[in-house]
Amino acid sequence: MSKILPKILTVCLTIIVMMSGCRKKEFDEFYGRPENLGDPIYQQLQTKGNFTKFLECVDKAGYKETLSTAGSWTVFAPTDDAFAAYMKENALTEIKADLASKIVRYSMVYDGEKVERLSDFFSSKGFIKNTAFRRRTVYYDFVYDGKDNNGNAIKVIDANRHGSYLSTDFNNKNITYFLAPFMAFSSLSAADYNFFYPNNTYSGSNIGEARLIDGQTNIIAENGIIHIIDKVLVPPLSIDQYVNQKSDYSVFKSLLDKFVNYSLNTDVSHRYEVLTGKASNVYAKVYSTSLAFSPNNENYLKLDANDAQTGSYSIFAPNNDAVNTYAKNVLLKYWKKRGVNNLNELYVVAPDLIRDFINSHLFTTTVWPSKFTNNSNALGDVTKLTTANITEKQVLSNGFLYGVNKAQDASVFSTVYGNVNLDPDYNIMKQALNYFGLATQLKTQSIKYIVVMVPDVTLRKMGFNYDPFFASAPIRGDNTALKRILQTHIIPLGDRAVPNFATGSGILEASNGEYIKYDKGKIFSAGTQDSTLVAKQTIPIDSTSTAPVNGAAIYGKEALTYTSLNIGKHIEKYGTLATDPYYNFFQYLKSNLIYNQTTGAITGVTDGVNYTILVPTNAAIVNAVKAGLLPGNITTGAPTFAPSDGIGITQVSKFIQYHIINKSTVVSDGQKTGQFETLLKNDGGDAAKINVVLNSTTALTLRDVTGATVNVLLGTNDRSNVLSNRAVIHQINGYLKYQF
Repeated sequence: MSKILPKILTVCLTIIVMMSGCRKKEFDEFYGRPENLGDPIYQQLQTKGNFTKFLECVDKAGYKETLSTAGSWTVFAPTDDAFAAYMKENALTEIKADLASKIVRYSMVYDGEKVERLSDFFSSKGFIKNTAFRRRTVYYDFVYDGKDNNGNAIKVIDANRHGSYLSTDFNNKNITYFLAPFMAFSSLSAADYNFFYPNNTYSGSNIGEARLIDGQTNIIAENGIIHIIDKVLVPPLSIDQYVNQKSDYSVFKSLLDKFVNYSLNTDVSHRYEVLTGKASNVYAKVYSTSLAFSPNNENYLKLDANDAQTGSYSIFAPNNDAVNTYAKNVLLKYWKKRGVNNLNELYVVAPDLIRDFINSHLFTTTVWPSKFTNNSNALGDVTKLTTANITEKQVLSNGFLYGVNKAQDASVFSTVYGNVNLDPDYNIMKQALNYFGLATQLKTQSIKYIVVMVPDVTLRKMGFNYDPFFASAPIRGDNTALKRILQTHIIPLGDRAVPNFATGSGILEASNGEYIKYDKGKIFSAGTQDSTLVAKQTIPIDSTSTAPVNGAAIYGKEALTYTSLNIGKHIEKYGTLATDPYYNFFQYLKSNLIYNQTTGAITGVTDGVNYTILVPTNAAIVNAVKAGLLPGNITTGAPTFAPSDGIGITQVSKFIQYHIINKSTVVSDGQKTGQFETLLKNDGGDAAKINVVLNSTTALTLRDVTGATVNVLLGTNDRSNVLSNRAVIHQINGYLKYQF
C-alpha cells in the first residue's frame, strides 16, 4: 500500500499540471493582448519621433502613466512643427508645467473615437448621426481668486449647473470642431467656420483653429485613438471668463454681476485644502436662474448627459458704448423723472428691466453666423443685429460670443408693451397685464396693437393696486373688473394703420370684443359714456406715441370703463319720447315678456356674450306693421305696442330676437362680413341668420333670409355705433324679415 500511494499522487499531480497548462493557454488565447493591437498612446507617439514636445508636456502634466496604460481616450496630438510655430507666435522658450497641463488635458477627450464617429451625438438612446460638433475634454478649471458681491477677496469655483454647483461634476471644458458630416447636415459652410477663423482654411476636418493632418487620423492604440493636428490648442475661456477679462464689456459685466450669488461649498473647501495644503473657504459662483443660462457653466442644458456634444450657448455681448446708449435712450427714458439716472439705480427699483435687457442678449442655442434669424433669445426674440454689428467673435468653451456695437432692442422694450413696461407711472397696469396673461400678445412684434395707457393714479382712484407682499394675488381689487377694463385698453389692429386720433373719428374693437370710439382727440367707451365722473363723457388724449414697432400707445388720464347697465337701458335712452329714434322699437320691447323694465335685461341676452342690436327707424317699424310682421293696423301701420293675444306677443318677441345678432358685434369698421346667428330660433333650436354683405368705415349693409337688404344709418345725427354692455346698437333704414 505504501508503495502504491506515491505512484498515484505522482500521476494526479502530472494530470493537474497538464490541465493547468492547457487552461492557461486557453485563457491567454481568449483574454491575452492581441498581437496586432497597437502600443499605448504614449509609446506610439514616442516611436513616431515627431511628438517630443507634446510628450514633454505629457510628462510635465503627469499624464505619462495615464496614456501608457489601460483606458479609452481620443487624443488630438500636435506635432513638433506645431509646437515650434506656437512657441514662436507666443515668444516662448519653453512650455512650463502649468501651460503643459492645459495643453495635454485639453487634447484628451473621454472615450476613444474615430473621426467618423466624432460627428455623432452619443445620446442616452444611442448615437444620433451628424448632430455633434463638441466633445468633453479632461481639462477643467479649479479654484481661483475672486471677489464677492461686496468686493472682498475670496476663493471661487464656477457653477457647473444653471443656478447650482454639484461637487461630483468637475465642469470640464468642451472642445469644438468643424467636421464635414456635421457641417453638411446642419447646412453650414466654410463661411461659418471662417467667420470665427478668417485666417484659416476650412477643410471639413478642423479642430478649433487646428486641422487634422491627412493620413494621420484614426491611429488605433491600446488605450484609445490618436488624431494628429497641425496646431497646438489651449483651453479657451468660458463666456463668463472672457467677459470678465475684456474691458470692452465691463458695463455689461457689471449688470451680469448683479445676478450672481456666492455660496460656501464645504466639499470643495475640503478638496482645496487636501490638494494645496491651504485651508480656505471656497465659494461657488452661481448665477440666478432668472437669467437664461449661467455664463460660467461648462455643461449644457443637461437634458441629456452628453447634450453638450450637440449644443452650446450664445451671447451677443454689447460693448460699453452700446449699453450706455441704450440705457440713456430706452431703459432710463421714463425713470429720470423719478431721479433714477444710471443702471445701478435702475436695478434697485426695477431689477426686471435689467434682467430682461441681459436676457435679450442670451441664447440657449448655438447661433451660427449664417443663421442669426433661425434662433430666438431667452425672451423669444430673433436678434435684430446683423453681422455688420459684430466687432469681434469667439468660439469659447461653452458657446459662441459675438461682441456687438449695438444693444438688442428687445420686444419687451420696443413694442407697445414697452411703453407700459418702462414707465414707472404705469406699474399697476404693467403688473396686471402680466398677472392676467395679457402682456404676451403685446410683446409680439408681428401683431399690431394700440394700447390705451392707464396711469397708477387713476387705477388707485378706482380701487386697484399692486402689492407683491401677496405673492399669489398681488393685484388688489376686483380682478374680474380690472381684467375686463384692461382688455378694453388693448386694440388689435390687424393689417390696419394706426388711426389719426388727433383729427379723425371712428370705432375700434378691443381685445375682449367690446368697442371704443374716438373723435378728434378724445376717446370713450360704454362706461365713460354713462359716467358722471368723466368730463363730457370722453377722455382727452394727451399724446400718442407711434414709436413702438407694433403699433401705438395712447396717453390719457382716465380709464375706458365698461357700463353696468343692461342693453335695454341704452335702447330706452333713445326710445322714451315719441320723437326719439328708437321710440317705436323700444315701445314694443318694453311691453313684451322678454324684457325686464326694471333692469333693462332682455331674455336670451347673457352676461359675458357680445351682441349687435339692430333698431329699425320709426318709419321702418310702421312698414313692418303694414307687412304683418308686428301687431297693429296693417292699413295705417299704427303699432299696437302691447298686444294681449298670444299671436301678437309672439310676433313682437320674434321680431326683436331676429334684430339681435348673437355672439358677435358688427360695426362699420371694414372688419367683419359673412353670416351671423341671431337670437331667434325655430322649434328645433336652429338659429335664424342674417348676412353682413358690405362693411366699410362708411357703409354697413345687411341681408335677411328673404334676400332683402337694409343699411345701417351712419350719418352724424343717426343713432348707430351706440356703445352698450358688450354690445353696439345700430339704427337701420328698414326691417329684417324672418321666415319662421
